[in-house]
Amino acid sequence: MGLLRRLIAIVLLAASPAAASDPFVTIRTTREGGNSAFWIREMQSRPTGTSVAGLTLAQINAALGRRDARWCAADALTADSFISSDPAVRAEIAQYLTGPDNNLFSATTRMTGIPLLAVVGNYRSCAGATAPFVLLVDQNRPVPRVVFVRMFTDWTPFIAMRADGNRLVFSSCLECDHAEILSWNRRTRRFAWRSEGH
Repeated sequence: MGLLRRLIAIVLLAASPAAASDPFVTIRTTREGGNSAFWIREMQSRPTGTSVAGLTLAQINAALGRRDARWCAADALTADSFISSDPAVRAEIAQYLTGPDNNLFSATTRMTGIPLLAVVGNYRSCAGATAPFVLLVDQNRPVPRVVFVRMFTDWTPFIAMRADGNRLVFSSCLECDHAEILSWNRRTRRFAWRSEGH
C-alpha cells in the first residue's frame, strides 16, 4: 500500500507542473502610495519548493552550468503567487493575472520538434539570492528531463511568458515593449536569445 501511495504522489506531482507554495512573492507598499503597476513595485520572493514541473532540485542543479549557483528552493509562478497588504494592489493583480486567457507563466511549445512544457518562476540559490528562471521540460519520458534552463539574475521576481509561434517571449513587465525572445535554431540545434524593444 505504501508503494501505491508513493506512485500516486509521483503521478500527481508530474501532472501539476505549476504547483507552488502560493503565495510566495510579496509586493511591498510604499508610504508615498503612488499608482505604479504592481510588477514594477518592490517585491520580496521567498520560494520554498523542492521540485518544479516534476523535476527535483537535484535534477535541475545537474543541468546547470559549472559556474551557475546551485538552487536550494524553487517555485513556478501562478496567478496565486503574488500577494500584497494593499487592497488596490490585490485588485490589480487579480485584474491582470486571472481569467482563462491570462496564463502568463506556463506554455507548451514544439519549438524543438517535440512537445515541451515551459514554466517560469523564482529560485533561491544556496547562497540566499533569489531571481526568476525559465525552465523547458520534456515530460514525454518516464522521468521528466531538463531541456533548457536560464536564470535572470538582474530581474525583479516578476517574469511573464507567452508562446509566439515557435518562439517564447519573456518580459519583466506587462505593458512595455522590452522582451527577451528564445528560439530554436534547427540548423545548429541550439537555443538562441535576442532582445527586442527598450
